[in-house]
Amino acid sequence: MTKRCPLTTMTTAMLLLLGCGSSGGPTEEPKPPDNGPDLPDPPEVPEFVFDLVTDAGADIPGDGAYSTDVDVFVPPDADVPDVPNEEEDEGPKPEEVKPDGCVPQCTFKEGENEEVPAGTPKECGEDGCGSICGYCSYEEMCVKALCEEICIPKCEGKQCGSDGCYGTCPPGCDDNFVCGEDQLCYPFCDNEAKCAGKQCGPDGCGGSCGYCGLGFICDEDKGLCEEDPCGAVEPGVGKCLDTNVLVECIDGKLKETECAGVGEDYFCKWDAPNQKFVCAQGCEPSCKWDDGTPKECGYDGCYGVCGTCPQGWECKAGMCYPLPGGECGWITPSGECIENKLWFCSNNILYVDDCPALGKNCKFDSNVQKNKCL
Repeated sequence: MTKRCPLTTMTTAMLLLLGCGSSGGPTEEPKPPDNGPDLPDPPEVPEFVFDLVTDAGADIPGDGAYSTDVDVFVPPDADVPDVPNEEEDEGPKPEEVKPDGCVPQCTFKEGENEEVPAGTPKECGEDGCGSICGYCSYEEMCVKALCEEICIPKCEGKQCGSDGCYGTCPPGCDDNFVCGEDQLCYPFCDNEAKCAGKQCGPDGCGGSCGYCGLGFICDEDKGLCEEDPCGAVEPGVGKCLDTNVLVECIDGKLKETECAGVGEDYFCKWDAPNQKFVCAQGCEPSCKWDDGTPKECGYDGCYGVCGTCPQGWECKAGMCYPLPGGECGWITPSGECIENKLWFCSNNILYVDDCPALGKNCKFDSNVQKNKCL
């Protein structure tokens, strides 16, 4: 009869060494533990989250899927939010909405401003949420949400009509009164009837029936333009055709005088004290440099000048140069870049920005069609 081993607290290792029973028989070999069927090695676990991005979904086992937008593994039970279509209008972006929920109105609506199409961004003015849509540079002002050049109304001695800026001169004309070309109010007057058949001259309504072009004068009795026999030669001033020929307009007729015939060493030149051209004795004036370059201004070598610069400008080496505070002269509304400085005009006054001092260069900005420091 085989003896049974009593249960003890001995470890399995001791039982294997000592055996069981007193018969002294051989010890049985221990059996390996039953771990089930053989399995493949587990997949390698990434050390960083970036390793989850892969180009081949089949590399990761399971029933999961990959999103269509990015190659990131999505578990089958994950709650994936819907992605809005970028082409759909989802309303204002979060950064366009104020904390109180107010949406700024910084684009023009249909009919809001006839000068710009609907949808155009506003350059300045209130945004409807207690702030502004933008601001204008110091030489500009905000007019109907657009930046316009600063303008000072000119209404002295006027009752109506344009103020030269963006409005009209007060007080305006009452009913049955019209605004004449002199910007004064007159009783209603049929301008078209009074100017029938006329080209120029007063219309009897405070205005004119028209003006004659260069080289023509108005016969006010007839209201017609007639060729001016003096052409572009101003009466009382005259003109030098060259250094020897003086042309004058006397009694509506042109008169030419050869200065050499007046006396020896006589030339046609500008008489500054009398503000007209004359034949006078002296040296021969010259308004060209030795290389033939013409002079815009400055001394003519005799007793006159070659030309005058706009008020407030300076004459250097026969050329006119702008100065801040002077008249606009030939400086256009879009500004001019001269020696990398920006010259611009506002209210017929010149200003200058030293672009290099601002760390910029004077360039043309095609977005605003102006020269700027960029």
